[in-house]
Amino acid sequence: MEPIEAFALFKLGRLSSDDIKSLADSWLCDGVFTDGLNELCGAKNLVMADLASVFEQTMTELNVPDLSKFDAANVIVRKRLEEITSNSLDPEEGASFLYWHVHHEITEEYPDREYMGDNLGLERIFCWLREIWDCKDGSMILYHTDLPRDKAEIKFREHLVEEAENWLENAIQQVAVTD
Repeated sequence: MEPIEAFALFKLGRLSSDDIKSLADSWLCDGVFTDGLNELCGAKNLVMADLASVFEQTMTELNVPDLSKFDAANVIVRKRLEEITSNSLDPEEGASFLYWHVHHEITEEYPDREYMGDNLGLERIFCWLREIWDCKDGSMILYHTDLPRDKAEIKFREHLVEEAENWLENAIQQVAVTD
């Protein structure tokens, strides 16, 4: 895992003290060295209260920019959607992670405006995710009702991947506009 992704998960409260220790060990084995990583690897007390400030210091040493909670969420959204579109992560698994572990972590500070997930631009991805869930649990589906459920689920997965591609394309365009 890259430091920026680890820091984003940390900012969202999704990184445990054991995760931090493992990442520090991994980065040191990969030849990355900072005083903070050295301290994290040697830490005997794996309590987050003790590790958090050292981890933040380590991110500064690694030139990882400080992230707001919203920026952290966007880092994770981009990473998971890239994994979905490259077929290295199951679309339902990736979108479920974004729904439960990213979207829910920011909605209090950054509430949705009209649709579930629109605070991160994920409303269409979550639409197809809900359709997948509804297929599986026998609930009413709203799209592809003319198809058997197993075929409809395949379509919903395809739509979810298409929306992941669209989100990434829009993110690229927004970066180009701001540059």
